[in-house]
Amino acid sequence: FESPIAVVTQVHGGGDNVPGVQTIAFNLPNDERVREQKGAKKVLLSNVMGAKFDRILAPMASHVLVPEQAAMLLQKYMGAETLFHELSHSLGPGTITKNGAGTTVNAELKELYSATEEGKADVMGAYNILYMMEKGELPAAEKQQFLATYFAGLFRAMRFGINEAHGRGAAFQYSYFRDAGAASVDEASGKFRLDFAKLEIAIRDLTRDIVILQGDGDYEKAKAFLDRRAVLDAPAQAVIASLTDAPVDIQPEYPARAN
Repeated sequence: FESPIAVVTQVHGGGDNVPGVQTIAFNLPNDERVREQKGAKKVLLSNVMGAKFDRILAPMASHVLVPEQAAMLLQKYMGAETLFHELSHSLGPGTITKNGAGTTVNAELKELYSATEEGKADVMGAYNILYMMEKGELPAAEKQQFLATYFAGLFRAMRFGINEAHGRGAAFQYSYFRDAGAASVDEASGKFRLDFAKLEIAIRDLTRDIVILQGDGDYEKAKAFLDRRAVLDAPAQAVIASLTDAPVDIQPEYPARAN
């Protein structure tokens, strides 16, 4: 069993990577049987990630957060969240038992699985970073910088649309945090102000809730959760509409290859 992590520079893209969303990382294969028996490989594309921070996330920050919190964003915590997101795909329920029979979360949740899994990987990744800070493996003094970067990153994903798995997963995190009082709207500017203590608690609670939801393998409960949570309120829609100076995605230009 192996679970290697590789950080690489992408020199060219092909296949679905060319016309679609530019991937910053991946964790493959997706087949639960292979993952359990052989493991999975996590690959982070450092140059693509850096370009998305510089061209997209950093310019978005001043639209999403009040100025003093927008200034907290750090590229390294976009990278850390991406790494722990990919690691978290390998954590939590995969193969489960339902009604006495072996099955998988994917099989039971059907078309709902991808959104729950992407959101789970996001929030569990955040939980694990906070855990590493608590244990002294990452600098706890930068907790607020991480949380600001993580929250702003939800809007980067939601701009792809809440019918897309990553966007829908980000939307249910956003909604959960709003209901927990972790993100309030500054009435004067329409931007969000984070309550970092409440956000930390909400990350813990949502990680618990989504893992239980997946582990139960209950399609109707998952549908009810997403129907309730994977929605954007008026303040979120207003912020997204204001992001006219930041692209939704990048289009890399790679050097021509010699024949």
